[in-house]
This record gives sequence, C-alpha cells and structure tokens, in this order.
Amino acid sequence: MDYDVIIVGGGLAGCTAATHLAEAGHRVALLEKGSFPRHKLCGEFLSPEVQDAFQSLGVIDDIRSAGSHDINRACITSASGATFRCDLPGTAIGLSRYVLDELLFERARDAGAETCAGTRVTDISGSLDEGFTVTSLDAQRTARVVLGAFGKRSTLDRKLERPFLQRSSDLVAFKAHFLGPSVPRTIEIHTFPGGYCGVSHVENDRVNVCWIGRADALQSAGGTPEAMIDASLRKNPHLDDRLRNAERVTDSFYAVSQVSLDAKEPFTHDVCMIGDTAGMIAPLCGDGMAMAITSAELATPHVDRFLNGQSSAAAFRSGYRTDWTDAFGRRMRLGRLAHAAAMRPALAAAAVGFLRAAPGVGRWLVRNTRG
Repeated sequence: MDYDVIIVGGGLAGCTAATHLAEAGHRVALLEKGSFPRHKLCGEFLSPEVQDAFQSLGVIDDIRSAGSHDINRACITSASGATFRCDLPGTAIGLSRYVLDELLFERARDAGAETCAGTRVTDISGSLDEGFTVTSLDAQRTARVVLGAFGKRSTLDRKLERPFLQRSSDLVAFKAHFLGPSVPRTIEIHTFPGGYCGVSHVENDRVNVCWIGRADALQSAGGTPEAMIDASLRKNPHLDDRLRNAERVTDSFYAVSQVSLDAKEPFTHDVCMIGDTAGMIAPLCGDGMAMAITSAELATPHVDRFLNGQSSAAAFRSGYRTDWTDAFGRRMRLGRLAHAAAMRPALAAAAVGFLRAAPGVGRWLVRNTRG
C-alpha cells in the first residue's frame, strides 16, 4: 500500500486525524479538493471543549496569535422579541475558517502527513480486509484505511450510495462577514420566520453572520441572500438592529443547499466517516466544529490499533460506531428537536419565553448539546 491512511477532506476533522495519526508514526496522505486560505460556510463558533483539543494538537498558541475571540455567553431571541441569555459552560472561541483551516492543514503537514491541496477525489473502492484504492483527478493511491472527512454533502456520498441522499432537504444556508455590529464575548442565535441566524465575532473585529432557512423562503424573497435578509431575517427586531448598520466585508455570501440533518452512518463500505460526513448537528446548537474535531479524536485510536494489528476490522467498526453514538447520539437528537422548534415562529417564541421563565432548563439544554 502507498499509505497506511488516506484522509479525504482537509477540514477540521481531516486535519485533526492526520496530525494525530502522523505523530503516531503512520504514513498519512491528506487529500483536499480546495486550496488555502479559503472561506467556508460555517458558524465559526468553537464550543468550550475545543480548548483541550487545541492543546493536544499543539496549536492553542497559534489560535491566540491569529486573533481568536473569546466567547462565554449565549443569547437566543425570537421574532416576537423574546430573549433568553445564559453563560456558556466554559470559554468558547470565535475564529474564521479562512484562518483556522489553513492553520490546521499546515499543522498536519508539520506532523508528517503528506498534504495534497487541489486534489479532488472522484472514487473510493476497497475494504478494510483488502485495502483501498482512492482515485483522484491526478492519480490513484492505495491505503489500508480511508477516512471520509469530505463535509456535509459531496459527490462522493453518491458514489458510495449513502442512504441519507434518498431523503430530500429543503434547507439552505448562507454566511458572510460584516463590520459594524458589536456582540462582545457572546454567541447570538436569532430565530426568524422559517429559519435562524447565528451572530458572533471572529478575528479582526469582524462578525460572522450565518443563517439557515427554508428554500421556499429564499425563492419567495427573490432568490438572493440579500433579498432573504430583507424579507425574513429583519422580521426579528434584535437581528434587524444588528444588520441595520452592518457592512459586508467578504466579497460574497457563501451558500450551501440541501443541508441534511438526517442521521448518517459512521461507516459506509468500510470507509470510516468523521466530522460532518459522519453526521451534522443542527447549527442552532453551535457545536458542529467541536464535534468534527472530537470525532477525529474518537476515530484515531481505533485506526491506530487496527493498523498495528491490535484489533480486527470488525472491532474497529463496532468500537468507533459505539464511541460515536455514545458521544454524539443524545446531542444530535436534542439538536433536531431544537431545530424543529426554531423553524416555527410561534413555537420559537414560546420556547424562548419558556427558557427565560425557566433558565435552568436553558442551561441544561446548552450543556447537553455539547461535550
């Protein structure tokens, strides 16, 4: 085999896995279709549990030097004007994917992984018993293990015939950076008719505005993110106040369609899935980035034991599947319930009002939708 491990996707999960496996002495190839630095649609909010992960990766000082923004409070509002505020169970981090992804990709390279940007994978075939062949536009590579870290939705999902693709999704998402709004040390979630929007600081005094909503709301507004802001997002008075004097500083809005929150499988045809490729939590929870990193930390010990002949393919599959479910199953279910409530204006208003009247429930919900 050319490599012990090929990792398809150079985002948070892929880079974390590549770093740990390369440092364990394995031959690792990290294949990323894009180039760095690059913007990526994301809430760009890292839950408090990433502090230990960044320490383990040896990048916490680099994160600080990059201008990360500490966040220790949350605020949730509804279009009716209801507001709920609480402290987070620790200090979270705001940092753009434009900065973070390149930093982690370089860390994987420094750890000894062969990092290949601009490498689009078109097919994966094989098994844990026989080994894998990974085909890209430039070459074929072989490996004993393949980790899938290629994001929320990819043409590779169709190649691998993943079941979640059989269920259609009417969700779209947009993101851009702005100057003007000030939300120091706070992650804000604002619900609006048919969706919700996260607002929080990243580096250089920029504010990330990222929202998810129904595709029909986008189309009825005129089909552009600017029109959707005016037709839907501004119906929340708190969000309208944030956006009124905001100046967009990214060249464009970044968009994703057919966003799926459905359950996925940690393994598909023996390819081990990590990050959003294994399952995406509702963006409302703000735990997706931390989950991506944690999923890589869960997978890499199983990969290491399998490569060292200390466990079988069956033990690898069952062990990682159990660890993933134990770590994320409950918060994924809670996230889907919270998402369903936030998408309905009357229910969102009632939910925010209830959290304000019973703040202990709100704090419980925050704690139980993250690590």
